[in-house]
Amino acid sequence: MPTDNDGNGFRPDPAPTAQELAGLNQGLTEPSALANPGGGSAFPGRVPGETRSAYKQWFEYYQADVSPWLDANPTRSDELQAVIWTYRNDPTKMRDEVLRLGFTAPGGGTDGSGSRGSGSSGGASIAEQYASAEAAVRNRSRMLGLELDDGGIKALAKTVVDGKWSPDQLDDYMVPGAVNTNAPGMITATVNRVQQLAAQQLIRVSDASAREWAGRIASGEMDLAGVQSLLQAQAASKYTWAASQISQGISVRDMLLPARDRIASELELAPESVDLMDDKWIGMMQTVDDKGQTRASTDSEITMRARKMPEWSSTQRAGQAVAEYAATIRQYFGG
Repeated sequence: MPTDNDGNGFRPDPAPTAQELAGLNQGLTEPSALANPGGGSAFPGRVPGETRSAYKQWFEYYQADVSPWLDANPTRSDELQAVIWTYRNDPTKMRDEVLRLGFTAPGGGTDGSGSRGSGSSGGASIAEQYASAEAAVRNRSRMLGLELDDGGIKALAKTVVDGKWSPDQLDDYMVPGAVNTNAPGMITATVNRVQQLAAQQLIRVSDASAREWAGRIASGEMDLAGVQSLLQAQAASKYTWAASQISQGISVRDMLLPARDRIASELELAPESVDLMDDKWIGMMQTVDDKGQTRASTDSEITMRARKMPEWSSTQRAGQAVAEYAATIRQYFGG
């Protein structure tokens, strides 16, 4: 299942406009025209402080992960959507709520044994216990993106029941096997989110590290907020001149986008072609002063450096500058 951790509600990229921000919390009761077919709010789970546009963008971004679950629970889609939105910052709690409330996983199967304690099933028959455990294993494997065949599911379910495993013990067994999956699910969604958070701080995180963190998040050992704090600390150490802004939740990428656009304009390039993760460009955006302290480059410094790049010689602006210089020389010598 998808997760997100952006503090006070999801903050889309780009950030909400002033008009959107002004429209915060204009009543949580949606107009009837916006109501879902099931009769619920058009934004199940949204609370004061969260914009409608942010809510829509989050679900649009994670549509591939969320839609199969909503489709599998057509009569409870509002309830499930509210759970997903409410616990999007905490995959462990999201999983527990989905299991506790007995939602149907894509492809069928339900499990209401969300207790984090003993795996005991009270007075249920052994056949019922095995069936319940199979549903739990099947749901969890799909949620993680781990592909298990029926034989593997049955065998693991038998171990769960016979060993009286708790959900935590089941996770300890299943999560390591899911860490390297690329199938849709919690692991893949978390890996993608970690990479996005790292890119926002212009920090390189290997696929292996992102997957290790995703596995620990899925097992409840850490959360996405902890990863975000770690990345912010690394960024503050690497970009010391931006430490104060980083501590306020502003990403290094956002701070340097104007510099990127200045370079792109000067070299007549598409802004997205100026890769902020490339040392070639990031070096133009930082300057070491006379005291040996690194700071953000000024606009004039960026322009000067851009004009020293080989790419500048082929721009229209460079051609105009050469023509103007030649005309000045001719006038000076009376040509």
